[in-house]
Amino acid sequence: MTSPAEAGRFGWLRPDALAIVAGALLAAVAPLERFDYVARGLTASSLADAAPSAQVLLVTASPEALRDGLCARDLPGLLERGRARGALLIPPADAFCAGDALDGARGALDADRAAPVVRMPPGLLRLSAGEVVGFASPAGEERAAELGALGVSAAPWVLKKAPQSVPAVSLSALAEGQVPASALEGRVAVVGVGSGGVPPQAVATSALPPAKGVAAVLGGLLDGGRRASAPAWVPALFVLLAGGFVWLARRRHGSLVATAALFLATFALAAGQSALAARAEASLLPLPSTLFGLAVAFAGVMILRGIGIQRAVDRAAELIQRAALFRMQGVHTLRDEEFWPRVARLAEQAHPADLVLVAELPPGSWHLRFWNTERGGENLVAERRHDVRRPPYSSEQGVPAIRLARRFLTKQDMPAVVVPLIAFGEIEGYVFFCGPVAEATYSREPERAEHVGRELALLLRRKRLARTAQAVGAEARAGHAPTDDLVEGARVALDDLQLFGSMLRNAPVGLLYADAFGDVRFVAPAFAKWLRARDVAVPAESASSALPPGSLTLGDVLGATSAGSAAVSLSSVMASDDGIELSVSAPEPAVLSVRPLRRESDGSSWIAGYVAALIPVKQPAPVSGNVRPIAARDATDPLCAFQLGDVVADAVASAARATGRAVRLEPIRGATHALGHRGELGQVLEAFLTDVAGRGLPGHGPVVSVREAPHGVQLSILDVGFGLGLPESALQRVLTAPGAAPAGLEPLGRLILAVEDSHGHAELKTNDGWGITLTVTLLKAHPRVGVAPHEGGKPAAQQNVIAIGRASPK
Repeated sequence: MTSPAEAGRFGWLRPDALAIVAGALLAAVAPLERFDYVARGLTASSLADAAPSAQVLLVTASPEALRDGLCARDLPGLLERGRARGALLIPPADAFCAGDALDGARGALDADRAAPVVRMPPGLLRLSAGEVVGFASPAGEERAAELGALGVSAAPWVLKKAPQSVPAVSLSALAEGQVPASALEGRVAVVGVGSGGVPPQAVATSALPPAKGVAAVLGGLLDGGRRASAPAWVPALFVLLAGGFVWLARRRHGSLVATAALFLATFALAAGQSALAARAEASLLPLPSTLFGLAVAFAGVMILRGIGIQRAVDRAAELIQRAALFRMQGVHTLRDEEFWPRVARLAEQAHPADLVLVAELPPGSWHLRFWNTERGGENLVAERRHDVRRPPYSSEQGVPAIRLARRFLTKQDMPAVVVPLIAFGEIEGYVFFCGPVAEATYSREPERAEHVGRELALLLRRKRLARTAQAVGAEARAGHAPTDDLVEGARVALDDLQLFGSMLRNAPVGLLYADAFGDVRFVAPAFAKWLRARDVAVPAESASSALPPGSLTLGDVLGATSAGSAAVSLSSVMASDDGIELSVSAPEPAVLSVRPLRRESDGSSWIAGYVAALIPVKQPAPVSGNVRPIAARDATDPLCAFQLGDVVADAVASAARATGRAVRLEPIRGATHALGHRGELGQVLEAFLTDVAGRGLPGHGPVVSVREAPHGVQLSILDVGFGLGLPESALQRVLTAPGAAPAGLEPLGRLILAVEDSHGHAELKTNDGWGITLTVTLLKAHPRVGVAPHEGGKPAAQQNVIAIGRASPK
């Protein structure tokens, strides 16, 4: 079993929490790598800078100019005169601009001051959705150093310049002087193929791909637009925070607010990506993977929780259905075919009658509808119209009232007591008590029919109002869901709980219920009154007839008794399946019975609560002083045959040891088999001898003798000092009322009582100058003794014959 500490430690291991963690891990791993790459490229492209680039100049050459060698012949000089950083040749222009002519032209110039002219390898470009988004690492290229001099470096994604923001001129315009060469100053000339004969403002759009994209990306790169992937923990942290936000919204405000929270988190992701990408280098998130992780977290919070709720609803509905046979069903849930016969049975119990008929007055109608037709019902009624505005249902003036009808039934000699069921001024129905018994009861007790009619009318009224409210609620719902059954079951359980509280309050004996924690939840008024008399503070009941937890504990109740500490008593209750019973005396004698309520499951049982009852004990009527009540005999000391001599010998020895004085025992004469209660006789005889020996004169202890007499077994006790100074009336009182012996003679009274319980009798005889002699006579017993057969094969003696003497020699 999981301890509370372990439960708190692993409390986050729930389906919704695990789903949020799984979503964060998916966002960190980024399983949708291909889609993440495209999303990063689109993000970089969407943030293109519209400011004019001062680092790049797009130079387009028409196919005719390239075939004439214009690029290879004039490009180095233009770069030199314009003080350009260099030129980047974009395929297929590199095939015309590069070669021997270009190398010769560059050789004619100062090699140290010559701007680098580098061909753009196709593998250096990084494309996304058909557009250039960055550059791969040029480390493996032959002219990596020259590419680096132009500013081309490894950058997966670049915030490029907008195509219209990159300046563009044609190579022919530069060569012919239409555009001054100073336009190339400090810039990288991106040379690509373009259409010829276009106006200057359309030169940029006339360039063929990928020249336009390379110029835009290189411009952004040289202006600081390098971008890279964000660290893996950034999307994971976002999914954790967003998932927790959705979970909190779902828990406090429901599914609709949680869905809105999901859309808000998605919007925050897009806005945050744009804000980060515009300012930080390592800021491009794996958006598809992050959204996928967020979707997993949302599914865990919503779907798994919804599945759990649905399972709980189904389980609750199943339990409610199983408990339907054991719960107290409301009157409005019964079908009419079951409700009205039960009303008739209730009326039969409340008012004597040979036959009881019940009839319903439907709403908006004046004609009755009879039920309980199993004994004839409506066929026994002679008046067929059933109009409540006419006699016998109403008086001649049309007023409904209780009346005795003589010719209401088809049996003319059977009278009927007509009782209208009126609640709050409206007629709910009628009940008819038929037969001479009903007539005699109505004549003797007319108020009885009135009481029964009033209670039945209220019952019918409650049923009708509950049916109406149920129908209105069904129309308002406009649909049925499993939760409706759950709500209905909860309502019925609440009704049962309120009825249970009413039962406790009106119980004729004190009742109390405590939960498994020992907190008293229900207490009857009689029990509460007893607790207040014991100075125990009992709080007032709540609206649901229940006490708040902790306001009164079972330990407080047990502590109010006089049976010891509360802790020991409560542990005794826990250890016993049958509970404990405690006797209390104030303010009135009663028995407090406390029992645990145990539940069993999977072979184990536990205490689910406690129930206590305070049962008053009626005091017996006072008896006269000379009447001794008959006490219950202990089952362990039955009436049996025993050796009286052995019992007397043990009692004499015990009395001598207890007092230190001599108690003389005369030789026992006879078998002394007696009939009686051996245990009780031994105890009271020992107590009596101890008292006599302790009170006797030194050297003059009691003398005890046992012998078998013809009329029984006699025990005689002679004490020369016991009766000195005792009047004759005192001894006579002990013999007459041994249960109320005078002070100092109680041991003698108890001995006489024990002798009488064993069907014997006692005698006291005073001897002048020689003390008192107590003679006890018990019934003689004749035990049956089995005797083994002789070796010689002679028949055995009779079983009631005891062989005495020596056996004959062989």
